[in-house]
Amino acid sequence: MTLPRVAVITTGGTIDSLGADRLDLAAYLETGRRLEPGALLAAVAPELATIARVTEIPFPRLAAHAFTDAHLANLVDLVRSVLAGGEADGMVITHGTNTLDETAWLLHLAVATDAPIVVTGAMRPASALSADGPLNLVDAVRVAAAPTMRGLGVLVVMDGTVHGARDVTKANTLRVDAFASPMAGPLGRVDGDGRVVLTSRPARATSLRGAYGGVDLRALSRVDVVASYQGADGALIDAAVAAGARGIVSAGTGAGHPTPLEVEALERASSAGVVIVQSSRVGSGRVPPVPALLARGWVAADDLVPWKARILLRLALAAVEDLDTIRARFAAA
Repeated sequence: MTLPRVAVITTGGTIDSLGADRLDLAAYLETGRRLEPGALLAAVAPELATIARVTEIPFPRLAAHAFTDAHLANLVDLVRSVLAGGEADGMVITHGTNTLDETAWLLHLAVATDAPIVVTGAMRPASALSADGPLNLVDAVRVAAAPTMRGLGVLVVMDGTVHGARDVTKANTLRVDAFASPMAGPLGRVDGDGRVVLTSRPARATSLRGAYGGVDLRALSRVDVVASYQGADGALIDAAVAAGARGIVSAGTGAGHPTPLEVEALERASSAGVVIVQSSRVGSGRVPPVPALLARGWVAADDLVPWKARILLRLALAAVEDLDTIRARFAAA
């Protein structure tokens, strides 16, 4: 039987980083060292050859927190091109974990395809004792090659667990089980015998899969995230407006509550035409569209974390959607 074709785009991150020694599990990024080009896949080539016909597609390798808008636009263009050209049945993207969930969500919104797109990485560098990257990569290829994973949107595979791009977030700074989907739970797992087990299907953001496939990611407006805390005033909000923000995501306390001075600044911004999305800094739970929020003309983020709310708002603004449509997008997310 012919094996499925899986394209692997390598973008760097911990998965191909090299530390000072095998017990360097924290400061390894400071060495600036990486595996040689091609070495990441070569290390697991015999295992990958039993799963799929794998082709590596190079990309600039960098830390996740170093990604710029230009890098993201280039990555999305590359993914769109490879899939549109019929070059792969599924795709894996290796990525640094610090912003892995953001890239996965952007891809979910911006790439229209039924083919599995799987984002993976590692919490331990390639040089580490018990590095997790090699098995994460193999598991990601298994998921990308599995017919049962088609049509689910972008997936994240880490530590033998399959997450949906909408709900997954990095929930720990160092542990190998760092990724979680606090509200929805994982979609499945890759068991020790290599079997890909789908236990649930995404219930949220299904209508948004590829909804912004025609958006030019090089023409996105500025949208800033402003986190609330005790005693916060409106200085950062005013600064965002002065810097040209067309949207602001307010990461409020509790179920979406900025301080009184922040509310005043957000109302000034809203009056100036800036779209305000109210989210929470808590990490899980909904921000409901309560009457006061609607009366101010703001958008409720529901349970989208602030940085994912920012991505959706940027795409909605680029698509020139009006406020009612943006509200509907967030309700569907």
